Amino acid sequence: MNTKQIQYALALSETLNFSQVAEQLGISQPAFSKQIQNIEKELGVKLFDRNHNPLTLTPAGEYFVRNARELLYKEEQLRKALDQFKTGESGRLTIGVTPFRSLYLMPGLIKKIRSRYPGVCVSLKEVPSHQLRKDVVEGKYDFAIINLPLDTSMLDVIPLEPDTLVLAVHNTLVEKLPIACDGEYPEVDFSEVKKLPFVVLSQNQELRQLFDKLCTRADFHPNIAAEVMGVTSAFTMAQAGVGATLLPLQFVHNQHFDKNLSIYIVKNSIFSRQPVIVTRRGQFRSPYADFAIHLLTAEQN
Repeated sequence: MNTKQIQYALALSETLNFSQVAEQLGISQPAFSKQIQNIEKELGVKLFDRNHNPLTLTPAGEYFVRNARELLYKEEQLRKALDQFKTGESGRLTIGVTPFRSLYLMPGLIKKIRSRYPGVCVSLKEVPSHQLRKDVVEGKYDFAIINLPLDTSMLDVIPLEPDTLVLAVHNTLVEKLPIACDGEYPEVDFSEVKKLPFVVLSQNQELRQLFDKLCTRADFHPNIAAEVMGVTSAFTMAQAGVGATLLPLQFVHNQHFDKNLSIYIVKNSIFSRQPVIVTRRGQFRSPYADFAIHLLTAEQN
């Protein structure tokens, strides 16, 4: 049984569909089925119960999947460690990050990494937070940037600067706020913005949950003008005057604002987001991964 065969069995365990996995792998279904049969023959047990529709894992298959993932993880860690004995500083740095945080955090970081390690390819895996939490435990990234809370029993965690939440308001809506626009970022009490229309993220996203908590604490039901999937869409909507929106200040600092958009600090806000750098405990970390982490932590000091 070789690595490719293990990967084939794991791929099938995720979709439980022979034709779908064969198509993804670019091989015929009969050839793929033969590979799975060869694994089962070599192991002497059935991994998949073909009598069920859809296909299911047998108890032996469930055990195989759990341990095969760990085996491939350790093989990958060994390969990365041995790569350091090669001459030259080439390699791949895989970073897990949400799409919005990638937008403002990654360009400058990658430029500095490439300046120090020109032979390194940086691979960004831009996925939602829930996927980052799952993948980082499986060792799929050199490191990931995730918001707390998360289960740290198998993870090493390095805190970054907490996100400060601000309200972005188009100037056509500012007249509805009972405050003056003094200072770079004037403060506003959230109870004073209840007359504004809002652009919000979808219900399952952390920033939306923080917005809902602010509304509850201020004791009002928001007038939601639009619900969008991403922070960049919310930002664009705010620029167009559709409604006010809640944004991390770190995102704001890295955007090009026009003169028609005003930014307000939410007064006495007890809600914030704590991003952290996360790696699987005991995972091998390359010199360029250490360098990237150093850059991320040094910039906040």
